[in-house]
Amino acid sequence: MEVGMLWINQPATPWPEMPFGGVKDSGYGSEGGPEAMEGYLVTKAVSVLAV
Repeated sequence: MEVGMLWINQPATPWPEMPFGGVKDSGYGSEGGPEAMEGYLVTKAVSVLAV
């Protein structure tokens, strides 16, 4: 079975940590969330001195 979401007997709200999305060409897939951007991010640091 290839589905983005499956409910049996009662709908439930998914947790934010759970992958969510369609499979194949039906949607963004689970790769379309915030995690998809992590490969393009560069970590930087900012230091602010209190005067």
